[in-house]
Amino acid sequence: MKLRSIIATLASVIGLGAALAMWVLAPAWLLTLALIALTGALGWAGTPADRPLIDAAKVKFRHRKLTSDIVTRAFLAAGLTKPDQGIAFPQPIRQDGDGWRVVVDLPYGKTFSDAVKKRDALASGIDVAETQVFLDRDTTSSRRVSMWVANRDPLAVPTGRTPLLGADRVDFWKPFPWGRDERGVEVEISMLWLSLLVGAVPRQGKTFSARTIALAAALDPYVRLYVFDGKASPDWRKFAMVAHRVGFGTVPQSGVDPVMHLVNSLQELKADVEDRYHRLSELPLHVCPEGKLTPAISRDKKYDMPLVLFVVDEVQEYLMHPVHGKTILDLLVFLARVAPAVGVSVMTATQKPDDTACPSVLRDQHQARFALRVGAYQVSKTILGAGSYGEGLDASRLLKSHKGVGLLKGMSDDAGIVRTYLADGRDAETILTRAQALRQAEGTLTGDAAGEAPADAALATILDDIAAVIGKGEAKIWSETIVDRLAQHRPEVYGPWAEMEPKPKAEQLTAALKPYGIGTDQIGRRIDGKTVNKRGIERAHIAKAITERNKKRDAG
Repeated sequence: MKLRSIIATLASVIGLGAALAMWVLAPAWLLTLALIALTGALGWAGTPADRPLIDAAKVKFRHRKLTSDIVTRAFLAAGLTKPDQGIAFPQPIRQDGDGWRVVVDLPYGKTFSDAVKKRDALASGIDVAETQVFLDRDTTSSRRVSMWVANRDPLAVPTGRTPLLGADRVDFWKPFPWGRDERGVEVEISMLWLSLLVGAVPRQGKTFSARTIALAAALDPYVRLYVFDGKASPDWRKFAMVAHRVGFGTVPQSGVDPVMHLVNSLQELKADVEDRYHRLSELPLHVCPEGKLTPAISRDKKYDMPLVLFVVDEVQEYLMHPVHGKTILDLLVFLARVAPAVGVSVMTATQKPDDTACPSVLRDQHQARFALRVGAYQVSKTILGAGSYGEGLDASRLLKSHKGVGLLKGMSDDAGIVRTYLADGRDAETILTRAQALRQAEGTLTGDAAGEAPADAALATILDDIAAVIGKGEAKIWSETIVDRLAQHRPEVYGPWAEMEPKPKAEQLTAALKPYGIGTDQIGRRIDGKTVNKRGIERAHIAKAITERNKKRDAG
């Protein structure tokens, strides 16, 4: 500031003297030039340091052609090559959609993985945002990098409403539209023969992305839907119109325990899957070639083997359930691993993909993964699987503005970006109304959607199971004794409880009965002449809870 003051003073004195001299001696044009120079000097002196007198020209990349000089500069700036090494261009740089396609051969010893780690530096060298640079591995060489540079951030551009709004019906045996890639090319997917894991931080479009797949399944009247939402949000409620089994949250409502309903549904489906393997292997070859499910078999009601989509959103809420979490985990692992081969696909979605909330034993069974924005690259690896980061797949680089955008791996040989289509609540209801009418017309509306009472085993809750194992003359009974009997009655549900020590057994039963308002009390028994007190339950409390539940169920 002091320097500017000195310059301004000198310029004023010298300029004034020069002006007086030129006024007398100089021609008019020279006088004009001197005054312009004086004005510029004074203007510069009085301008703040952070605000230049003339703004630099603003040139957006979309108005420039991407040249080999710019690309070379970027790779030099990123440290992927040296001036004496250089990079090679095995094919010319060309326009590709709303951007530019560049194929580069790195110096020997440098790899695609090295380029992935320098993606932000490459973007800086090209002078664009990181979200405009996309790197693809070239299978012909480890040092070859295929790069697409967008003219603008393509992931912040909405894809619009789902084409399912204009579809009369969907053939779930064929790929259906799910979204568009970064270049605007439509992405079609198929859920056949696989299970899918969807993960993201909250409010990034995880549920909407998964729901679009379920909406496509709903529009095929020969697909049997199971839909459970661990957080009981409004997003899945309308699927009650078409779903064979449906449940929301973890708290019993209107006499129905959604967690037990999920357990029973999983067991129902497990038995169906095991039965399918036997029946498919026994069908004649002209009906079932190679013992595999076909479109004709899946749509023939006499075989009762339709395609199935089992959806569990916010799966961590069920897996962390203090009573049935272990059972649900074991059943989901079985289905995700075994069921796709007989036409039963599993789709789980979570905002907590860590080992505590969603163990790797389940994650690793999903052949396909979809990761929307997450908080760190480690979380992205957890969702997409080992090796994904080295392939350039890192969902933590997605921005908050990239809603509904994720990295898809496992649907095909190539992984890529999908900007999923949107179906809001109103659009979802429109589609599901059409789906319900389709199923009514085809006679495929079943289960919960049709108001059909499930089989006794599927309807039973822990209240019914306890009532079944208490003898008529037993008014009070210890909790650990109840647990042992439950394990014998339904080992597939209560078997793990029986393996616990006596005190944890009692605590497990207490936790399971808490949602029904039933507590445990100290119950004394005479054993070898001594009174032994342990926690237990009263038969009358169980009977009362069952009666109240049945009244609510009948009223509903």
